[in-house]
Amino acid sequence: MRYTIKDIAAAAHVSVSTVSKCLNSYGDVSPETKRMVLETIERMQYVPNTFARYISQHATHVIGLTVPDITDPYSAQSNRGIETRLREYGYDLFIGNLNRDEERFLQFIKKAREMRFDGLIITPDGWSERILKAISTLDIPVLSIRRRPPALCKVHFIDGDHYAGAMAMLEYLYRHGHRRIAHLRLPNEAGCYRFQAYLDFCAKYQLESRVVCSSIPASILSDAVKNGKECYRQIACRWPDTTALFCGSDFIAIGAMVGLWEEGKLVPGEMSVVGVGNVEMASLPWFGLTTMELFRYEMGVKAADLLMDLVSGREIEDVLSPMMVVERTSVCTL
Repeated sequence: MRYTIKDIAAAAHVSVSTVSKCLNSYGDVSPETKRMVLETIERMQYVPNTFARYISQHATHVIGLTVPDITDPYSAQSNRGIETRLREYGYDLFIGNLNRDEERFLQFIKKAREMRFDGLIITPDGWSERILKAISTLDIPVLSIRRRPPALCKVHFIDGDHYAGAMAMLEYLYRHGHRRIAHLRLPNEAGCYRFQAYLDFCAKYQLESRVVCSSIPASILSDAVKNGKECYRQIACRWPDTTALFCGSDFIAIGAMVGLWEEGKLVPGEMSVVGVGNVEMASLPWFGLTTMELFRYEMGVKAADLLMDLVSGREIEDVLSPMMVVERTSVCTL
């Protein structure tokens, strides 16, 4: 049986307001009365309707977070940073796994209104008119992480500086003597910034651009590995003298390395390979993948800070988070 605050008051022979004062630790209740009320609450196993109390206070202290795919390791660290930081602020997190489904995103927006979240941190797969319209119906602060909204959408964002990170990695390969560098493009928004950096890099040094983009998605590990293998085989067929592969993600890089190993080719002896993301398996000795650190946990912490600023009514600026080359053993010097 689920008891109400009125049931507790009747069992303890006090008023409803006295029970409420005991629950909220107000000081104008005698120690004996408070002890009696708390013992009654424990005996009857009463669970306060916290949500109703928050609604009456016009704040739920709950933040909604959309996750594109709950199995995505790229999101896991930033999600942990968000949750850790929000708990320091006294907020709970309500997570919605979208499974890369637009309908689920729209349902989550509806739930955010119904449950009166204090704010949202979102990572939509795209910015369709339906998604933009749904976001525009919200009267709570919204922050986008790892996705940059269209200019006309008044939603702030925090994202990795994909262009600068890609350029830093390409300059790293250039310093190691590589001039025939191919790009295995990541087919999403972040991949577009990395692709543009590659084109600008080739133009800067007057190098031939060698770009492939697989027809296979790269949103989950198994697809990304297939993507990398397919892209490598296209490169091997079209540009067999390539010396280095700049891959749009670590998983694509791992797929390319698998393709190389299946052909009996050595990394980095016969081909240097680099990725982006610094996922955990990239550090394993049989990969030893040189990659870009995205500081995903720190990005999550910063996202929570930015949203709390918005909740408090403070102005914020969009943030591009820095990246750093993590050097391992997958690159040789020519």
